[in-house]
Amino acid sequence: MVPGPLWKYPDVLARTGAFPRAHTTAAGRTAYSTSKLATIYLVHEYARRLPAGIDAVTYNPGFVPGTGLARNAGPLSRFAMRRVLPLMALTPFANSRGVAGRHLADVVLGATEAPTGSYVDRGSAARSSEESYDPQRERELWDAAERFTAAHTRSVPQSPCR
Repeated sequence: MVPGPLWKYPDVLARTGAFPRAHTTAAGRTAYSTSKLATIYLVHEYARRLPAGIDAVTYNPGFVPGTGLARNAGPLSRFAMRRVLPLMALTPFANSRGVAGRHLADVVLGATEAPTGSYVDRGSAARSSEESYDPQRERELWDAAERFTAAHTRSVPQSPCR
């Protein structure tokens, strides 16, 4: 249902129309999967940079029908997502919103062991895709995020508590 990511330099990804046939559902789904890859890259970089005691992990709830992911899809896809695919939550191939939420709570509360930089797939830490381990892309994305936000962070007043 969702194509694999199509990584490009962060300055390209930050702009609309980064993917071929930008107006299509396929391009939107590619942007979605690419944003998930970017999240993993940033978490790896956070794990290297954050002080000890502050952890960053990524969480994949798996396929969770009923979340509105296909709200802008065609009528047939919307019907399937609302009426047919929720039945998949009765199988190992999907989770209900409640189960996905419980797995997330377990990660946040420490009931699921997930050291900093981990990728948690549903209820346990797992290895993410081979593509998601690329320190050069992780640094490039971090540097780009700093550039993109630099003007905004200079204009935000600092808290007197710092």
